[in-house]
Amino acid sequence: MQMKHSNCIVILNQNGDEVLFCRRMKDPYKGLYNFVGGKLEPGESSEAAAYRELQEETGISRRDIRLYRLMDLTYYHLNFVLEIYMGVLERDVELQEEVNPLQWLSVREDFADRNRFAGEQNIAHIINVALQYPVPERKRNAAGRYIGVDGCKDGWIAAILEDGCLEVKRFASILQLVEAYPEFDSFLIDMAIGLPETLEDNRPDSAARRMLAPRGSTVFPVPARQAVYAVSEEQQKKENLAVLGKSLAKQSMAIIPKIRELDEFLQAHREYRNVICESHPELCFAVLNGEVLRSKKRELEGFNERIHILSDYLGHDNTEGLWEEGKMLRCNPDDILDAVCLAVVAELKAQGNYTTVPEKPGRDVRGLLMQMVVPSGG
Repeated sequence: MQMKHSNCIVILNQNGDEVLFCRRMKDPYKGLYNFVGGKLEPGESSEAAAYRELQEETGISRRDIRLYRLMDLTYYHLNFVLEIYMGVLERDVELQEEVNPLQWLSVREDFADRNRFAGEQNIAHIINVALQYPVPERKRNAAGRYIGVDGCKDGWIAAILEDGCLEVKRFASILQLVEAYPEFDSFLIDMAIGLPETLEDNRPDSAARRMLAPRGSTVFPVPARQAVYAVSEEQQKKENLAVLGKSLAKQSMAIIPKIRELDEFLQAHREYRNVICESHPELCFAVLNGEVLRSKKRELEGFNERIHILSDYLGHDNTEGLWEEGKMLRCNPDDILDAVCLAVVAELKAQGNYTTVPEKPGRDVRGLLMQMVVPSGG
């Protein structure tokens, strides 16, 4: 029989000297203090459930805190697992009560007092463990230059993460970008590299769509090389149908000029072949988050959700103001978001913390790897 899962969340204030509790308004433990938390919904990941319950019961969101799974308490006789998460607030938050009143209590309270605290003295044990093992420090950026690139209207957006400092720039062409930054430790781009010329050429697109279900449509079908170099839209569709047995979607046709530009650059500059590598931002976000993100990154809520994920690797100083920067660079904010994501993953790649989709990629007829670089899971 499958275990049922619920969570409890230990929230410390910014100073680490107070813990957030709710006073239960109904049984079990009516009138007693308990941690906030709740049940996992069907199909929901543990981490997503913890953040959801926290925001529903307190108004504290991913932007305000980073949660870590501290431990689990397993009750075999009840077929039940209680997942314990903890985190330290990173900024002042105005609490929003759902049902149970909220209150900050000193870490010096007697949490074993059964007349005040729920959980059969488990709260005392949980807080003792939480205070003994402080939350892990955020990841620090390594020295080096890591570049992430995404296409935008009439050009390319590049995020350059150099020695822990992030800079975002716009370039008219890939050549202009590489001339500005000819040396780097890792370079990832959200554009197809390695183009099929026969049905036997195995691109990573289908595997990536399965991994991103139900948002697999964010992975556009990659045209055949013959279609990429055709001179008209009608000829592009005809060539793709002849080579791959299918016509071209509007999204795929829209990026053909950029696919061709990148392919021509790699043919002319062999030193960058299989050095500049393909990736996919939404697939990277899914791995970094532990599950596929359902929100839309072109909307502010979805943008901020992804920024919170990246801030764990970059810090808030590097991620503040990125939405507004899109206006200054004459591009969509999500173009900047995707480029920054790939810069983060480029650093992880340089550190060896990556994998590829597929795990054993093939090459196209010109020797280019047909792969997407993504972070290592877990």
